[in-house]
Amino acid sequence: MNLSDILTQDRVLLNLTASDRFEAITKVVQILSNAPQLQSFEPFLNAVIEAEKAGLTWFEQEVAFPHIRSELVKELVIAVGFFPSGVFFRENAPLVQLIFVIGAPKKISTTDIVVVGSLARIVSKNKNRLLRVKSVEEFVALISECEKQLQ
Repeated sequence: MNLSDILTQDRVLLNLTASDRFEAITKVVQILSNAPQLQSFEPFLNAVIEAEKAGLTWFEQEVAFPHIRSELVKELVIAVGFFPSGVFFRENAPLVQLIFVIGAPKKISTTDIVVVGSLARIVSKNKNRLLRVKSVEEFVALISECEKQLQ
């Protein structure tokens, strides 16, 4: 399984706005409202919000990765939201423009680890390119191109 199999155009929204990090995370998680990879949507949303309240979100400058491992997740799932104006997440940190919400099954597989690791490497090496995309198609194509370079 590749990242490009999981992160499809219907899982990416551009040009979003939010007044705070919880609204931003909620908007991104909403992309997954009908995702078959989730046991139940509302509990998943609540779990992601609670993880953020606990400070579990991982950051790479202007990019945030709210994530959970849970029995609410049947298969690895990723959704992305781009907030061009940025969203405040933490003191002394840049505003977050790109949010990747990740849900992993409680019993995470090596495939899940490889996919999430690929995502982290892609963002680390290509953050500026990702922040400049103009369309969902361009975003997904860039992720796919960068993933191929990792292989």
